[in-house]
Amino acid sequence: MRKSLAVLTLGVLSLGALASVGWKLLSREEPVLPEPAPPLLPAPPPVLAEREGVSVRFDLALSARPREATKGAPLQGTARFVLSDAKSGAPLQDRRVLGWMSLREPDAAPMDDAACKERVKTYLGGLLSARAEVDLNAYWFITLNHDQTLSVINPQISFDRTKLHSLVSVGGEVADWALLTDRSALYVTVPSGNSVSVVDLQRFLTTRTVRVGKSPGRVVVAPDGRTAWVSNDGDGTVSVIDTAAHAEEGTLEVGAGRHEVTFSDEGRTAWLTSTEADVLTAVDVASRKVLGTVQVGPGAGDVAWSPVARAVFVAQPRSNEVLVVDPASREVSRRIAVKPGLGALRFDRTGRWAFLLHSEAGTVDIIDAARSQVAHTLTGFSAPDSVVFTDAFAYVRNTSTGRVSLVELRTLEGAGTPSVVNVTMGQRAPEESRGLGRSDPIAALPEGNGVIVAGTADRALFLYQEGMMAPRGTHLNYGREPRAVLVLDRSLREVEAGTYSATTTVRENGTYDVAFLLDNPRAIVCMEWKVGGVPEDAAFAKKLPLKLTAGFDATRILTAGTTTPLRFKLEPTQGHGSPPVSPEEIRVLLFKTPGTWQLRTEPRRIAEGEFEVDFTPPSAGQYKFVVGVESRGIDLGRLPHFTFGVDEAPAPATASASEVHR
Repeated sequence: MRKSLAVLTLGVLSLGALASVGWKLLSREEPVLPEPAPPLLPAPPPVLAEREGVSVRFDLALSARPREATKGAPLQGTARFVLSDAKSGAPLQDRRVLGWMSLREPDAAPMDDAACKERVKTYLGGLLSARAEVDLNAYWFITLNHDQTLSVINPQISFDRTKLHSLVSVGGEVADWALLTDRSALYVTVPSGNSVSVVDLQRFLTTRTVRVGKSPGRVVVAPDGRTAWVSNDGDGTVSVIDTAAHAEEGTLEVGAGRHEVTFSDEGRTAWLTSTEADVLTAVDVASRKVLGTVQVGPGAGDVAWSPVARAVFVAQPRSNEVLVVDPASREVSRRIAVKPGLGALRFDRTGRWAFLLHSEAGTVDIIDAARSQVAHTLTGFSAPDSVVFTDAFAYVRNTSTGRVSLVELRTLEGAGTPSVVNVTMGQRAPEESRGLGRSDPIAALPEGNGVIVAGTADRALFLYQEGMMAPRGTHLNYGREPRAVLVLDRSLREVEAGTYSATTTVRENGTYDVAFLLDNPRAIVCMEWKVGGVPEDAAFAKKLPLKLTAGFDATRILTAGTTTPLRFKLEPTQGHGSPPVSPEEIRVLLFKTPGTWQLRTEPRRIAEGEFEVDFTPPSAGQYKFVVGVESRGIDLGRLPHFTFGVDEAPAPATASASEVHR
C-alpha cells in the first residue's frame, strides 16, 4: 500500500497569489507502523514505609514483552514514589528525591536502618563497583562533536576523570540535532548524506537512517512529540518525520534557503520561514495542510512563538525589524525596530522576554512581548551567538572570549539596567575551534539551578551552578570539540503533587532492596520489591547473556611503551540462545587509576566469539580493563574487569670499559 501527502508548492509567492497555486502530490512508501504498547505485567501492591514524619509509598510497573524478546533484554517500566506528611496526609511537593534498586542475594536478609544508610552512602559516592542494578537518578551529558561522533558522558560515576560511557558514530558531519519528547531517541541531521540518523538512547547506537531532502539542516520536534520537522536547505523543502515509525511522511515546499520552525496554539500550527522566499508559511500540524502565508519579505531569520502575546515573532535582518504576526488573521500586526545584524531570537521559559542577539555589534536587544517593544538594549558582549534559559537566568555565549554572560531575568522588570554577570568558562574562545555549529552549546541541568557549557575550543564541558563565580567542575571530552551539548534526564521528577516518577529498565527477576533519599526533611528509607511476571525465564534472567573469558594473564607485569595484545572471549551463557557478538557491539575501556589516561576502542575479531585489542600503556602504574556490550544489556562494569600492573621500561644497559675497547 502507498499513501500520498498533498503538499502546497509555494516558491516565492504573495498571499494574493495563494489561490492560484496547485497542489503537488508526493507519493511515499507507507511507513511500518509501530507495535502497540505492551501490556503491564502483574505487580504486587505498593509498599509503604514511614521515616522522619514522612510516609513513602513505592511501586514499579513493568511492561510485558514476548517471551523471545525477554531473553537477554531488559524490561521497561515506571517507578513511582508517593510522598506525604505522615500526620496530615498532605502531599510533599517540590522536593529533591533520589532512588536506587539493588538485587538482593537469594539468602540475604532485608537491610536494617544502619545498613540502609551505609548503602545510600556508597551510591552517593558514585563508585563504579558500587552501582545499583537500577539507578533512578540517571542522567547523561551528550555532546555533538566535530568528528562526526556523539559523546555520552556519565557525570555521576566516580571513575577518576574517565566518565565516557559511549561514543556514537552518526555517519557524517552534523548540522543539528533534536531529542524526541519521550527521550527514546535523538535525531541528527547529516547534510552530506541527505539523511537523519536515529540514535537509540537506550543502547546509545545509531540504529536507522531516514532519507530526507537535500542538505538537511535544522530539525525541530513538534510539541506533541509525534512528528519532527527537518529543514532541507538544499532544495527548498521541509520534511515531516513520523517519530513513532522513524519514517518520512512527506515534504512541504516552502521556498529556497534555510528554514526555521516554531509552533503556536499549543502545538497545533507550525510556522516556517525561508531565507529566499518572502512569506511565512502556516501549516496545520495534524493534517500537514498549508493554512496560508504571511508576507514578511525575503531573508526572514529566526521565528519564535510567545504564549504571552499570543503572537509569532519573526526576525527580519534586511529591514532590521522584528515582525509580530497575528496567528488568527495571519497578518503582521506590529513592526519593532531593532539594531542591525540580527542573529538568534529566543524567548525565555515564560514566553514574555525575547532575546535578540547582534553578533557583530556585541549587543543584545530584549523585547517585552507583553508590550511588543524593546525593553532593554545590553552592551558589552563579545560576538554573542546563542542564548539558553533557566528559570532565573539567560545564558549568552560569547564566541570571541571564554566568557558566558548571565542576565538575571527578574531584573528585566522596570526601567533599570538589568543585572549581567560574566563567568569565565575555559581558557580559549569558542571561535578558536574548527566550527561553532547551529545547536545549543549550553544546556540546563536537571536540578534547574545550573547549566553545562560546551567548551568547544577547550575540548571540555564546564559544570556551572548558579550563584558561583566560576565553574563547579570540568568534564573532559577526550580530545573532541563539543559543538553542542544536551542533558538526557531519566531521573525522578514530580509528575503530580507529591508523586515522583522515573522511566527505567530492569534486567533481572528477583527481590530488590529499594533505597530512597529525601532532602527535606532528611530521610533515608529502604523497602523491598519483588520483580517477576515471567516465571519460565526467571532463572534464565538471573544470568547475563554473555560470559567474558580472559585469554591473557592479568597477573603479568607489563612494560610501559610496549604493545601487548589482549585476547578475550565473549560467548553466550549456558541456556542463552544469543547470536554471536560482532566487534561493533563491543566497547573496551582501558584506563589508569588514578590518572586521566584512558583508551576506549573496538576490538578486532580473531574467530567467532574471540576478540583482541592492543594495549600500549604510556607510563608505569595500575590500569583496568573493562568490557561492555550495551546492545545486549551489558553496560560497562557488569562483566568481570581486570587490573594490570605496569613497570617503566628498563634503562638501556651501559657497556663496560673492557667492552668499549674491544
